[in-house]
Amino acid sequence: MKLTIGVAMGGVSAEHEISLKSGHQVLLNIDKNAYAARAIVITHDNRYYVRDIINQAVPSLESLCALDALAAPFKSHDYKGPYEPHDAREIWGPCKAAFLALHGDVGEDGRIQGFLDTLGIPYNGSGVLASALAMNKILSKYLFLHEGLDTPPFSVFGPAHPETSINAIVSQRGFPCFVKCPQSGSSRLMGRARDAAELEALLTEYGAHADEILIETAIAGIEFTCPVLEYPTGGVVALPPIEIRPKSADFFDFDAKYTDNGSEEIVPAPCGVEMTKRIQETALKAHSLLGCRGVSRTDMILSNNRLYVLEVNTLPGLTANSLLPKSFKALGGSYADLLGILIQTGLKRAVIVPS
Repeated sequence: MKLTIGVAMGGVSAEHEISLKSGHQVLLNIDKNAYAARAIVITHDNRYYVRDIINQAVPSLESLCALDALAAPFKSHDYKGPYEPHDAREIWGPCKAAFLALHGDVGEDGRIQGFLDTLGIPYNGSGVLASALAMNKILSKYLFLHEGLDTPPFSVFGPAHPETSINAIVSQRGFPCFVKCPQSGSSRLMGRARDAAELEALLTEYGAHADEILIETAIAGIEFTCPVLEYPTGGVVALPPIEIRPKSADFFDFDAKYTDNGSEEIVPAPCGVEMTKRIQETALKAHSLLGCRGVSRTDMILSNNRLYVLEVNTLPGLTANSLLPKSFKALGGSYADLLGILIQTGLKRAVIVPS
């Protein structure tokens, strides 16, 4: 008998559109012989719409879960809703597990993980604490430093940090420097300041989204990313690292990540056996340090023979251009194989809620 999997996508974060693309690929590629999929689309205003995707041939399937329909489920008679988050029975009713194709706030930060734990619905990826820690780029940096992992020097700007003035940032971080909302990903709500005017403009813009803003010294070097995957049998392995070379952007920004041919992404990374081992060991250490489960992807920069950890992603992207599927495919696996591992690993550690 097929298990019904609720594929959650969209959400309220700045990564809404990328999440829809991840969810779209999951719906297209999930093993139709093993699973029945329910599309659970969360709109920008946190309304839920659901549609059961019937097992059909690929051309019909593509029309059933077309991106434009996922982007506007409220315009389609095929979607039930809108539901509020507390309408759990209507949203998750037949689902034996959730597949989280969400990114950013209320998706990757532990909140929906805690909600699903309360409902007793297993899900892919990390639990509440690891999700929250990894999503907060400031807190995770303190943990990295405490455990001996290098990370770019940084300052924290906000009402609780009166010592961090514009002048102090200029003196300590120099230019260029990176300015980031600490709980945003996919290169959303982050920018590169080349002078004090750009720095002040970014701090003002991002201050509307977060109480604390992270400012990092720009590290010049080679950028790598390395996924870590947990198998249902309990084994945890680092997948082949990927070297990232943006083609026109100054750094691996949103367009470089998600535009076709925006970057050259080389997998396995051509960095030699010893460096490959170092990158994989760093990714495994970061994964373990934060308490991640299921999957993660650690971004890092190599400069002067030092590996600087930038961040850990607990729900890596699953779009057609995303890095986790590319790394897994380099081992000979398929996208459907990857989804199966993520689902089965989540099912193995389901939280049991007392009746």
